[in-house]
Amino acid sequence: MAILPAMALAQAPPPEAPPGTFRETVRVQVMDVDVSVTDSRGNPVPDLNRDEFRVTVDGKQVPIDYFTRVAEGTIHGPDLASASPDLVLAEYRKGGEAYVPRQFLMYIDTGNLSPNNKRRGVEALRDLVTRMGPSDLGRVVLFDRRAKEQTDWTSSKETLFAALSKIESTGVGMSRLMTETQTLNQIDSTRSRSSRESFARMYAEQVRVEVANMLRDMSAELTTLTALPGKRAFLLISGGFDMQPGSAMMQYALGNFSLSSFDAGDMGREVQGLIRRANATDVTFYTVDARGLTAEGGSAGGDDPLLNRPGVSFFARQDSQAGLQSLATETGGIALLNTNALTGGLQRVYQDASTYYSVGVNLSNLPGSGFRDVRVTVSRPGVTVRSRRSFAPRSPVERGGDVAQAALRSNIQYRGIPVQLSTAPATKDKKYYTMPVVVSLPASALTFLPDGASRKASADVYIGVMDDSGRMSEISREEASFTLPPDAPANAPVRYTARLQVRKGNARLVVNVRDKETGRMGTARADVHVE
Repeated sequence: MAILPAMALAQAPPPEAPPGTFRETVRVQVMDVDVSVTDSRGNPVPDLNRDEFRVTVDGKQVPIDYFTRVAEGTIHGPDLASASPDLVLAEYRKGGEAYVPRQFLMYIDTGNLSPNNKRRGVEALRDLVTRMGPSDLGRVVLFDRRAKEQTDWTSSKETLFAALSKIESTGVGMSRLMTETQTLNQIDSTRSRSSRESFARMYAEQVRVEVANMLRDMSAELTTLTALPGKRAFLLISGGFDMQPGSAMMQYALGNFSLSSFDAGDMGREVQGLIRRANATDVTFYTVDARGLTAEGGSAGGDDPLLNRPGVSFFARQDSQAGLQSLATETGGIALLNTNALTGGLQRVYQDASTYYSVGVNLSNLPGSGFRDVRVTVSRPGVTVRSRRSFAPRSPVERGGDVAQAALRSNIQYRGIPVQLSTAPATKDKKYYTMPVVVSLPASALTFLPDGASRKASADVYIGVMDDSGRMSEISREEASFTLPPDAPANAPVRYTARLQVRKGNARLVVNVRDKETGRMGTARADVHVE
């Protein structure tokens, strides 16, 4: 089923509701930074205090407004008073302590992984799942040319184990690895320089498209994490991906050549965009190169052709790991590269997601806006400090779109506004179908303000569509206004009508309604069949 990239929305005349009380809203923008501090052996340093930390934003030191230590996922009583508002909202309390939930998105890219290396990565993830606590959630996604959800967000270890076993036993994967092997065979079959160059260029374009699709999907997957509270960890298990697609292959095909004359394009902009979005939503990347390493420099399984070709193996490995390193370093995470001890490495990841310092800065007191360079240091010598290195807050409008996309891709739902979604039978309209959609909610869920003799509320309505093969439309946003007479009952229903143009087949519809005054949101979704 193909979905039009945009959806035409039409507002129906709304019913009306009760007088509300005028409320002035003040939004305080806080930048929370999770900071990991370890000693020379990689163990957490547990006894630092606020005065030992220094935070700079765009090169200028700023005061620390909130400070607390999270130890094994727990905030102890005395630290709760100095925790940031967002962290307090994320935790749940038991007696004098509070617990911060951990969310683990396990994203397995099999494009450059042989079955043996895939098995190594999956086995290490099993160990991490074993360590998860009762309040932790996990989600498993497989990427092989396109993303395939293996399990939705769940606290069930049995469900997560089953998803990992399915990935381990399935025969899919190796799309980039097979393309690499095929191209090397073609290059080796001829001495013609022009033919060898042509094969390398075709390879570069194929790999560039697949890597770009993966990075785009990872960016979309971030929304399923950002809609959840607590510590958000994106675990990327991969065999690496080309930052300069085809450059190692071209070097093998031609020998010495100038990268400036090779116009396949690098993935730097896409990776930086992913980093910025992760840092804007407090997501930490932990990246794992499941290929491992042998003493000779190839993969542990000896099944990555370029890594075993003299003259290009070092460059090929370096280029395939550059993106993994950047994602982890720039978001304050860990990159597990050139190691065969993957299980021990993921033990460090779980520890890192459980024990850290939370440092908060009130950005409302700082001049300027937009993208900010952020650095955190400590005065104690001999320690290693990791934290995200940039911040650019998502606007309320962007946040509403993120929530709609998260509800479209996963089982995440927002209940701040009780929303109901209903559809009518679709009618044929040339090559497409037009489907009426009605969004209903009680007037009491919105903030109505005086408007002459009546009252008016404003909301953003987001709608998205996904077909049963996982292809998604853009999230469409429309501003909706609802006007109510003074004598309308408090629970009077208000409605918004949209008309969607879709193609024949199965689809999932999602709507998110955001009250503009309070920022409160509510989602609803429906699965439909168009014929």
